[in-house]
Amino acid sequence: MSNVKWIGAAAGWFFGGPIGAIVGLYIGSKLSRGSMNNQKAFEICLLILSSVVIKADGRVLKSELNYVKKFFTNTFGAKKSNEYFRMFNNLNKQDLNSKLRQVCLQLNGNINHSSRLEIIHFLFGVAGSDNEIHPKEIETINRIAMYMNINSYDFESIKSMLIEKRSTNSENWYKILGLTRDASDAEVKKAYRKMAVKYHPDKLIGVSEDIKNLAEEKFLAVKEAYEQIIKSRN
Repeated sequence: MSNVKWIGAAAGWFFGGPIGAIVGLYIGSKLSRGSMNNQKAFEICLLILSSVVIKADGRVLKSELNYVKKFFTNTFGAKKSNEYFRMFNNLNKQDLNSKLRQVCLQLNGNINHSSRLEIIHFLFGVAGSDNEIHPKEIETINRIAMYMNINSYDFESIKSMLIEKRSTNSENWYKILGLTRDASDAEVKKAYRKMAVKYHPDKLIGVSEDIKNLAEEKFLAVKEAYEQIIKSRN
């Protein structure tokens, strides 16, 4: 069992507000208040947000469900994953859109910025698991990002890394660094250093390898974008 510590919040933050209501509704007596902790609550939040994104285009695809199950299995182990996936199936039968803003605001107040960026990366992975990201899915992920106080530059950067990662278009390199083509060499270097620090895997301490891999993927994309820009200017 992996020791996942995405959050460093005070114990019990999840019992109030919409997350507490969803936890109580879907978990019932299976996980008592005494056995519930920050880690379990955060994992449930991933399921809630994944469910909203998966249903954004009006379809629930097997490839998207499998992506979530595989991620949870690799990260938390088969036994725990099966328990959560049963809950996930129940969540997918409900309309959680009305609770989305409140859930995100509650998360925003209790987890750090690096963890919120990893959530957006994860949700893009869910949406793109069928090799096609529907505009409605992008719109929903953008809404989640705004609710969680992730600025448009960070959102566009992650989107560029994951949606246009195979693109050789130089515009995409600048988007990843949150820049435009008219940025000076000094601005490019400054943006690279800032993004490299932001997405460095070492900022996520005590997490599973799968979660570190999300950060590593973005870190490498930032490095490649910087190298391509420098190469194109020489």
